[in-house]
Amino acid sequence: MNALNFDKFIKKFMLIFLILTVTSAGYCGFFLKWSFRDGDPELGFEVMMEGTAKRPFVHRRLLPEVVQKTAEIIPAETKEKISAKLKNKNQIENLFAQANIQEKYVIEYYLMFIYCFLIFFASIWVLRSLLTEILQDEVSGTLTAMLFAILFPFFEVVGGYYYDFPEILFMFMAAKFALHKKIIPLLILAPIAEFNKESFFFFLPVLYPLLRKNFDVKKSAGVTLTSVFFAGLTYLYVRQQFFGNPGGSADLQFWNHLDQLFDIGSYFMTASTYGLPLGTRMFFFHVVYVIWIVKNSWHHLDENFKLHAKIALVINGILYALFIAPGELRDLSILYISFMILTGFYIRDILSAHYKKV
Repeated sequence: MNALNFDKFIKKFMLIFLILTVTSAGYCGFFLKWSFRDGDPELGFEVMMEGTAKRPFVHRRLLPEVVQKTAEIIPAETKEKISAKLKNKNQIENLFAQANIQEKYVIEYYLMFIYCFLIFFASIWVLRSLLTEILQDEVSGTLTAMLFAILFPFFEVVGGYYYDFPEILFMFMAAKFALHKKIIPLLILAPIAEFNKESFFFFLPVLYPLLRKNFDVKKSAGVTLTSVFFAGLTYLYVRQQFFGNPGGSADLQFWNHLDQLFDIGSYFMTASTYGLPLGTRMFFFHVVYVIWIVKNSWHHLDENFKLHAKIALVINGILYALFIAPGELRDLSILYISFMILTGFYIRDILSAHYKKV
């Protein structure tokens, strides 16, 4: 290995270590808040694994199925030994107060913990690639992706769930596929992502403007509608499987949102994030931060990305106002890509201004 290749290897290794570190911090920030909702009779880890959880939570089947299939591969004797060793060390429960692992699901719990982290780690890499391409700046793309990892626990307020990690990975991947004319991978991804969480059905239409960067109206619309169709079929299949479970598809929340809108105290609420009482929900300074980012970065977006953001705002805004608990920011996830692109442009402008001064 010559000096040049060794230098590239070291830089790549340092980048991996840096992203691994911030991803770990974000993941721990999430897990300190919620773990896997252990013990909750309606949506906790145990009832989700057993398929007896309340609708619509029970519909989010991808990771429970993957975890169960993985656990089934392990020989019974080996599984028993590993389970006993993990239970004895008790590493997760010793670190996270919210964690409460049932003995019969020790292997499954650790598998879920590992899978969620790896998916989160992968999602930051995909986001970094996406942002670097859009911003045309690797440093800004990297910093913005790492910022998302750190901000993630702030988005996970009111509730946080294991299926949020695959959701963000699939959204970032879908955007990449749309931008790079990867139609077949996008159509394959749609039902898989829908199997993880039904809201992906509503995310798919926001990809239309990204497809339009490479295709005409007819083909872009055709790909979008086909992906929505595949996702819809998947949802109907899953819904039918758990039709007898308690609960429903959604609860009307419009009047609760209206009450919070005029509640001044709701703009100054705090909650524990990273162990500190920091702003949560529609915290006043968070709202100011978002408005400032949009105001200063909107002009950088081309027409396709502006349309992408507008469609996302309309779809997500309607869903949020009607069906989402007030302040549950994780359900604004359809807007994640637009917001992080705008944030990336803001960071790029700051760095550019600094370099000019130097």
